[in-house]
Parts: sequence; C-alpha cells; structure tokens
Amino acid sequence: MGRGREEDRLQPQPVLHAAGGLEALETQDPLTIKAYQYDIVCNGVELSSGAIRNHRPDIMYKAFAIAGYRREEVEARFGGMLNAFRYGAPPHGGSAPGIDRIVMMLADERNIREVIAFPMNQQAQDLLMQAPSAGGSRSGCASCTSGSTCRPSGPDWAAMLS
Repeated sequence: MGRGREEDRLQPQPVLHAAGGLEALETQDPLTIKAYQYDIVCNGVELSSGAIRNHRPDIMYKAFAIAGYRREEVEARFGGMLNAFRYGAPPHGGSAPGIDRIVMMLADERNIREVIAFPMNQQAQDLLMQAPSAGGSRSGCASCTSGSTCRPSGPDWAAMLS
C-alpha cells in the first residue's frame, strides 16, 4: 500500500479485522478505524506485508455493510468462511515477504519487472502465457475463433508429468 494514491489508501478494508471490534465499527468513522496490519519496510520499499483477517461473523457482516455489501451478498461470496467461523475456526493472519522486492533492492533495480522471470506488462498482461484471455476472437487462437472451447497454447504439463 505504501506508495498508493490517497484515495486508494482510504478505502475501507472489510476483510481486515478492525481494531476495537464491533464497537469501533458502530461508533467511529470507517476511515479512522485501524486494522491489525504489519509491514516491513527498508529504505521506503515494502518488503513484507500482512494482517489479521476478519474472523468474527458479526464484525464481518458490519464491515461489509459499511463497504456497501448486502448480507446476502456476503453470504454468497464468503459463506464457506462464515461457516468455518461459526464452527470455531481460530483467528488467522500472516505475513508474506516479497522476495522479488528484496532481490530488486539487492540488484539495485528501480523497476520490479527487471527481476521477475516472467513479468506482466503495464497493461497487466502476461505475454508468455497470453493472459488474461478474453475468449472469443480477441486472442487470435484457432480454438477461440472457431467458437470451440479455448485451450491456451503452450506445453501440455499434464502429459509431460505423466
């Protein structure tokens, strides 16, 4: 998050556990509520990030309601997780180090794409894998233009591994 635009940083994050719990969600301005988030930063570069995730159904419903989601939509999208919490799943969270960011710093590169083996371009496309594929005739492969199910070109990994 560190270098994002101001409006990106001020969006409610309903999947993060609100510090202060349900009381904070009911009494405070949503943009002032803190979450249990963790970052490791070196020379202004975020190397690792993590958080405690929302793990109480009552807080989850309230947080998503503040973000504009109806209860039915939360049930449809997160029903499995909500059921797990109802049966006593413990709080969960973690931290994920950005090994690519650490390598970028060690290699003294300014752009992370210089150290990623198969980087996406500035349109978030992976040219090697032809992803994302929009289907239809846009991708230009024979399967897509013939109207049949699109099968990405490239190695048949299942056949190679059998």
